Amino acid sequence: MPENAVPNKYPAQPMEITSDETYAKLRNDLEFWEPWGRRALAAAGLPAPGALRVPGESTNPVLIADTGAVVKLYGEHWCGPENYASEAEAYEVLAGQGLPVPPLLGRGELFPGGDGWPWPYLVMAAAPGLTWREATARADRPTQLTLARRFGAVLRRLHSVPLTGGGALRPDSPVFAELLQEWGYLSPRLLDAVDDFLPPVDALLDGVEPVFVHGDLHGTNLFVDAGNASVTGLIDFTDVYAGDPRYSLVQLHLNAFRADRGLLAALLEGAEWQVTDTFAEDMLRFTFLHDFDVLEEVPLDLSGVDDIGELARLLWDVR
Repeated sequence: MPENAVPNKYPAQPMEITSDETYAKLRNDLEFWEPWGRRALAAAGLPAPGALRVPGESTNPVLIADTGAVVKLYGEHWCGPENYASEAEAYEVLAGQGLPVPPLLGRGELFPGGDGWPWPYLVMAAAPGLTWREATARADRPTQLTLARRFGAVLRRLHSVPLTGGGALRPDSPVFAELLQEWGYLSPRLLDAVDDFLPPVDALLDGVEPVFVHGDLHGTNLFVDAGNASVTGLIDFTDVYAGDPRYSLVQLHLNAFRADRGLLAALLEGAEWQVTDTFAEDMLRFTFLHDFDVLEEVPLDLSGVDDIGELARLLWDVR
C-alpha cells in the first residue's frame, strides 16, 4: 500500500469543523475522533487496534490504542497549525538524543493534496510508566524527592540538546522573546507593583544562552516509574522554544510539583542548577510572563499576599 494510502472502509471526508466553539466541544470526543484515529494508524501502516481511548482533556485530539500507539491530530483551530509545526520540529531535534521521549512511529496527513485543511497527524509510542501526578500521589516522600532529582538530571540533558531546528527551535528564533512580551497571568492585587518589578524582556534575557525549553511540563506530561525511581517518558512538545531555561521550571514547579519547594530543591540539585541570590525574584518574573495561567492550580492561599517579595519567597525560595 502506498504511503498515506487509506483503505476505503474509513470515512472519505471529516465532519466539518468551522469554529473554535465547535472544535472545543469535540476535541476530546472519542466517538467523533475514533474513525480518524484508525485512519491515521492505517495510513502509517500500523496494526488496527481493538480499542481506542481518550486519555483526558487535551488541546489537540489524542487517542491511545490498545496496541501501544498514540495518535495526535492537529486541526486548524486552537493554534493547531502552530502546534503541529512545533511538535514535528521537536521530534526531529530530539531524535537520537537519548532522552525518554516516546519514539515517533509515523506522520502524515489524513487528506493530503486537497483544497481544505489536510489534518496532519503524528503517531507515537505510548510512554511507559505512570504520569507524575498518578505516581507521586501513591509514593512516599523519599521516593518523590528521588524522582524529582532524577528528573532534574533529565531536564539538564534536555537543556543541552543542540538547537538544530528551523523554526522555534533554532538558536536565533525570536518566538520565545515575543511570547514573553505578551504577558501571561497577572494578579490584580499586584498590578500596581508589576511595572517596577518586570524589567524589559531584552534585559531579562540578556546574556542567557538559549536552550531547548519545554514550556508545559505539567503533571501529566511527565511519566515515571516509582518502583525503580526512574523517569520513563516526556511528552507533548507543542510549547517548545529556544529560550531561557528558567521558563521550563514554571509549569513544572507550580503544576506538577504543586508549588512544593522541597521537590523543587531536589530537582535543582539533580539538574546541578546554580541557584543565585535573585533566583526567587527571577522565577516570579517568569511566572508572571508565562503563557498560561500558572497560578490557577497552586494549592496555596495567596489571597492575602500583596507584596512582590513575599510572593516570590512563598513560591520559589529554596535557599
